[in-house]
Amino acid sequence: MLRSNPKPRSQGYSFAAWHHFRMFAGAMAIAFSCIAGAPSAQAAACSDPLSAIAALPGSVSATLDFNSLRRFYGGSGGVCVWSAADAATLIKALTAVGEQGLDPRDFHLAELKGSDAIRDARARDLLLTDAALRYARDMRNGRLELESIESDIDFPRPVTDPVAGLRDAFATHSLAAWLASLPPSQPEYARLVAAYARYADMAAKGGWVIIDTPAKAVKPGEASPLVPTLRRRLAAEGDLDAADASATGSRLDGALVAALKRFQDRHGLSADGVVGRKTLEALNVAAADRAAQIAVNLERWRMLSGAISPTRVEVNAAAATAKLIVGGAPVLEMRAVVGKKKTPTPILRSVISSIVVNPPWVVPSSIMRKEILPALTREPDYLEKNDMYWRDNQIVQAPGERNSLGRIKFELSSSFDVYLHDTPARRLFARDDRARSHGCVRLEKPLALAEHLLGNDTGWPRERIEGMIADGKTQRIPLTDEVPIVIVYWTSFVDEDGTVEFRDDIYGRDERLLDALRQHRFAQSGEPAAAAKSCGA
Repeated sequence: MLRSNPKPRSQGYSFAAWHHFRMFAGAMAIAFSCIAGAPSAQAAACSDPLSAIAALPGSVSATLDFNSLRRFYGGSGGVCVWSAADAATLIKALTAVGEQGLDPRDFHLAELKGSDAIRDARARDLLLTDAALRYARDMRNGRLELESIESDIDFPRPVTDPVAGLRDAFATHSLAAWLASLPPSQPEYARLVAAYARYADMAAKGGWVIIDTPAKAVKPGEASPLVPTLRRRLAAEGDLDAADASATGSRLDGALVAALKRFQDRHGLSADGVVGRKTLEALNVAAADRAAQIAVNLERWRMLSGAISPTRVEVNAAAATAKLIVGGAPVLEMRAVVGKKKTPTPILRSVISSIVVNPPWVVPSSIMRKEILPALTREPDYLEKNDMYWRDNQIVQAPGERNSLGRIKFELSSSFDVYLHDTPARRLFARDDRARSHGCVRLEKPLALAEHLLGNDTGWPRERIEGMIADGKTQRIPLTDEVPIVIVYWTSFVDEDGTVEFRDDIYGRDERLLDALRQHRFAQSGEPAAAAKSCGA
């Protein structure tokens, strides 16, 4: 049922929802209400821009990257470099950063545009350079070091030098092309940017209705007073067609059930058409919170994209899925089982170097201490029952049907001793909550993945791999070409067909990143962010 002035479920995005909605609205206001461009003074008319730092307001000079500015102007002869045309090109790019979940005010737009803009040529040149370097850094590397927020990350990334990039852009007269090359180039990022615009717009228009909690779950075919509100809610995101949204009646059936199943599917829930607790919680997350959730995933893309190759195995721990992507297009997709909340699957980048058929399992010391040894106390024959034995003060599980790694293991190097493998516990893949491992990744279709990865090697048809499994012997197959693998954490992503997906923040990574970004924003400005109302705000 519809309530007036309801309070949506928070999900930990409360600050970000307000912050990202504000900056999106501010960006749009700036884009349409301000006159682009810089004053007409040409770059050649001024020199020694660094000397203008003392003349800037303290709130502005405190945000400057002095080291990068000294490096840049030291290599440019200490003269001003920004023409009016180049300044206009940069300001146009900066005005649009809100469309990618960034705050336009972080790039000195208030000081560069409008009636309150700084007119001193040296100061303007300095601010333009600082804004360009910050834009390059934020787009290529993200605003923060992810390692400063997460301890379980092993994701080497290329080092980029914004100073060298900006110098080259001026030397080759290619500023516009350089600016356009800075955001992540992956299609996943572009689709997420489009989704952010859509959800921020919905939030700006008031979001969607909140559904009251029914006394019990509502099943397909049943009547309920919440059904009319459910129609409006599902129509808001496009799960229900507008024509069906205008239907009358209070029974959960037909097109409404189909729409609810679509909603459940793209939120990683069991698509049973039942309005239960989990489904209701997902329905009642506010539009502004969803926009903020998309924005934090855009930030994570900017942090990691430089190390994500077009061909890769990608595990999304938040969605508990895995896929093989070749040349930017998925060719194999499957469900996965990932780490529990207490034993999260880390964020990492590595290469798959070999495949082990019929692998033994050397039980990690933590599992041996916490699980196996207590089980031995209760059941003295526990090892024999589970095909386990002692070897060099370690417990090893022999290859076979009961082996916890299943029949196939994909070896990769990382500081966390994490790998991908088969599993005898196939029933877990049918669940929607698949965060149930000790940190390693169990695959729904390991044989299909092995076949694909060995596809470039002659002599490895599927039948041969199956024969090796049936033989029962442990055998290692080195890959002729190592395959990149990334384990990432996308709580929001957009499928190739445009379906916007959301997942719960099972490890709290979104919450920690948003909190760190808030602290970063506070440190930059010295005061909490407030809504931008005009060019000079």
